Amino acid sequence: MNVRRVTATVLVQDMDRALRFYRDTLSFAVEQEAEEWALFREGMGLMVSPEPLPQDSLQLNAILLSLETDDVHAAYGSLIERGVAFLVPPTDVGGAIVATFRDSEGNLLQLVQTTL
Repeated sequence: MNVRRVTATVLVQDMDRALRFYRDTLSFAVEQEAEEWALFREGMGLMVSPEPLPQDSLQLNAILLSLETDDVHAAYGSLIERGVAFLVPPTDVGGAIVATFRDSEGNLLQLVQTTL
């Protein structure tokens, strides 16, 4: 098996809303786009869920996308200016600084800056 690329795909209910969040708020670069899916240059994709997502499973937080950055504090400030509400502000967790927030669909995302 020759794997060329691994993409984390986030299932969404509202493609327009999710696309605006990742493209406009997080500044992800759209590589390919269709009516029910989008792929970003950053190695992440969005896809409309074929079935409604149960609200219960959204509370499980089974997915956490880590977005590695050189400066968590700068990224945090930029996202605050764009209206993102953080659950955890930049915090030193020993070896990394992290800041956690939710996307437009309720998924957890975390900015990460390694400090080792």
